[in-house]
Formats: sequence, C-alpha cells, structure tokens
Amino acid sequence: MSAVDAKSGTGSRLAAAANDPRLMVAVMFACMWLVAVLAVQRKFSLGMPSPQSRLLTLGGFLTGSGRVLGISRLTPDSMGSLYVILVFVLFAAYGWALVLLARKGRLSSAFIIGASVALCLWVLLVTPILAKDLFNYASYGKMITFHGVSPYVHIPAEFHGDPVLPYISWKYAISVYGPFFNYLAALTTLVARQSAIANILAFKLVAFAFFVGSLFVVDSLARRLFPAKRAFILAAVALNPFLIIQLVGGAHNDTMMLFFVLLGFLLYRQEKPVWALFSVMLAVLVKTTAAFVLLPMLVLFIRQNSRWTLRKYAQGAAVLAATPLVFYLPIWPGVSTLKKIITVGTEFSAASVPRQFRNVLQSLLRDLGLRSSSAFSIGQTATRGLFMLAFLVILGVLCYKVRDIYSLMLCSGVIIFAFVVCTSWLMPWYVGFAAVLMIVSGSYTMAAGGIGLTLVMSLYGAGLNRWPVQVFPALIALLALALVLAALWRRRRAPSLEAAEA
Repeated sequence: MSAVDAKSGTGSRLAAAANDPRLMVAVMFACMWLVAVLAVQRKFSLGMPSPQSRLLTLGGFLTGSGRVLGISRLTPDSMGSLYVILVFVLFAAYGWALVLLARKGRLSSAFIIGASVALCLWVLLVTPILAKDLFNYASYGKMITFHGVSPYVHIPAEFHGDPVLPYISWKYAISVYGPFFNYLAALTTLVARQSAIANILAFKLVAFAFFVGSLFVVDSLARRLFPAKRAFILAAVALNPFLIIQLVGGAHNDTMMLFFVLLGFLLYRQEKPVWALFSVMLAVLVKTTAAFVLLPMLVLFIRQNSRWTLRKYAQGAAVLAATPLVFYLPIWPGVSTLKKIITVGTEFSAASVPRQFRNVLQSLLRDLGLRSSSAFSIGQTATRGLFMLAFLVILGVLCYKVRDIYSLMLCSGVIIFAFVVCTSWLMPWYVGFAAVLMIVSGSYTMAAGGIGLTLVMSLYGAGLNRWPVQVFPALIALLALALVLAALWRRRRAPSLEAAEA
C-alpha cells in the first residue's frame, strides 16, 4: 500500500469515527468524570458542603484523580474556567451526536439508556451538586417519619440534633413541596435513617431511579408518536449534560415531577385518560409547576367528549377532587400556612428575566424624577403584573389550541418554557422540566430551544465563573425571541409550501 493510500485510509477512518455518535458519548463520559472530580474539590463551589466521607468521592478515586491530574492544586477561578470548558465540550459532543442521530438515527434505545446510566454514575457518589435542596428534603421527610409532625407547620431549625441541619440553607422555611413528595421523602428517610451521608446517597438514588424511569417512558412515547425521531428524542433527553449534572447530581425532586408528567402523556396516548389525569395530578402533588400541564390535558379531556363516556368524566372529576384531599388531609397545614406556601417564590431571583426588566424599569422611573422607594415599588408591581398577565394570556391561548395528544405535548412544552421566561423566581433546575417537555414535543425547533436553555443555565451558579449575572436572563430572553421568530417564519412559510404542493 502506498503512503497516499495509507493516508487516505487513515482519513477515512477518522471521518467515520467523527460521524459515529458513540465516539461523542465516549467524549462525554471522559468530561463527566472531570466534572465529578471538580465536584469533590472542597474549595470549588460545584459540590455543596457535606460531611467528609470516602463514599462521596467514589471511594477516594475522584480525589485521587484530582491530585494526579493537578486539578486539586488549581485556584477556584481556574477550576471555574475548567468547568466552563468542560460544559462547552460536553454540549458540543452532545449536540454533534444529536445531529448525527437526526440524520441517520443509528443508535439503539438500549445503548442510549445504558450510556445515560453510565454518565449518571459519575455524579451519584459525590456531594450534592449546585444545590442544597436535598438536605431540606431529608429534614421534611424525617419530620413525618421520626417526629410525627407536619413539614407544613414545623421548620428544620426546630430539630437541633438532626445531622442534616448544618447543611441546610432554608432552616426556617416550611416545606413548599406537595404532600406526595413529602411522603416519598419520608419513605426515603425511613430507609436512610438519620445519617446525613446515607440520606445524600438515598435521595440521589431516588432521583436517579426516576430519571432513568423517565427515559423508558420517553422512548415509549417517541416510538408511538414520532418513530422516525425516536433515537434523537431519547438521546436528547438521556444524554443532556444539564439534566445529568443538575437533576441527578443535585438530586432534585423535579425528576419525580417529570416522570409522572411523561407517564401521563403516555397513558393518554394509550387511551387511558383518567389514569393520565391521575398521573399528572401526582406530579402536581410533587411540585405545583406541573399544574400548567394538567390544565391543557384537562382541556383536551373535556374537548374529546365524543370519545369518552359519562362514566369516564365522573371518574376524571373524582380523581381531580379526591387525590389532593387524600394526600393533604393527614398533614393538612391549615389555610394560613397554605398562604405562606403559595407566596414563596414571589421575590425576584437573579437569573429571572422579570428581575432584569424590573431593574431597567426602575432606572427609567428614577430618571423621570421619582424617588428611589417609589420607583422600586412601582417597578416591582408593574413588572410582576405585566409578566403574570403575559403568561396567563399564553396559557389561555395554548390551552385553546390543544386538539390531540400531539398538540397537547407541543403546547405543554411552550407553556412551561413561557413559565421559565415569565417567572420572577427562577432556579437553574426549573429549566430541566421545560427542556424535556420541549424535546419530547417532536419539534426540532422546540428541541433546539430546550437544549439551548439547558446550555445557558449549565453555566449559571455562584462561583462557577465571573460572568455578570445579567448575561443569563438576557440569553433566555434572546432564546425566547428566536423561538417566536422561528414560529412566525414557519407559519408564513406554510401557505407557500401548500401552494407549491398544489
């Protein structure tokens, strides 16, 4: 063989490797290992403060890797730069794998789910990543399991001997989660008992189990509704770096909410609408955000009156009324406490789009001569009212447009994305729920929007980088604008395509 032929053969093999999504998964696996190494570095803010334990460093392998690679000797700023680089490489490999799957679709569901499990394993046996919510979960669960009191009435600070108390940020907050989740948390603490380390591992395993369960539901949905896009949709959810790092690594209960919402879609597709409503109601009783999916599903259920008997409607009404009563009554907090729960999150978090709008509005009002206190009050009220009204209009219009399971899933994705844009209290992990619903809608445009959303929020977090906080809501707003323009362009293009076909 000549040198030219050898060089040509080598080039062909490299080109073939670059077009193999499995190579991209291998790149992601190596990057996720380095993310896990960063998570166990005590001077870096990726991993949250937790008890010292070799169990939370993969038996010392991650700390040892950090020493060998020199990562443990880096400054926090250098670690932040490394993390940003890893995020971009992860998303580049993930994005290219999705492009290849959209073109060819050559990966089995078993491989994709197995690859996701392998990626998740890196963030399981480490401290909670980027959030301390897990410790609040454990505290609320223990209140039910070991103290026999309601987490809607009592606060973590009351239980001084609890091993998780030193690691809780919201020591003086009652539970803002639904009763179904609080019972799941109680069951988890019943197994983990009092140990902070055992509770970390237990809640991480629960989040992991619900995430993997969601992948099987996504695969079943995609097979039934979008068979040509099945591998793409499953991989877009299963391999998303943000979902793995934030939802599984942080052990967020959003994984539970997501599972029951997706299961609701699947049950509806299987002509089991009452069970679908029940499943989404369980999601609402984990976190109330799922109510914005329950509403359009209920609209569809009522609209399809020719398909369901009167008995079905009676069963649906019973599910909607009885399910919350059954779960709430044993730990009913009273109306006054419920008001506290409802008002949580009415402040403006740094990442939210409304906060940046409010800041600009207040600045304009001060320039017009208003006192700072008046400008603040008017800006706060006007911003909250404007964004709430915008979201309600979007919610109403999209509920009206729901006609079948396809439009239900598409409209649900848009509604939750609109919630992310309009909510005044935005935490990074909220984005995971929106992104998955956008991906499973079956629209490549929506999927791209959801993936872009997760990329933006993967870089958000105190100490992760020195980027101005205003960058993130600005990018979310630009992403929303891009999706609106894409929708308008497709709508304008549709008549011309129909004319051409005619």
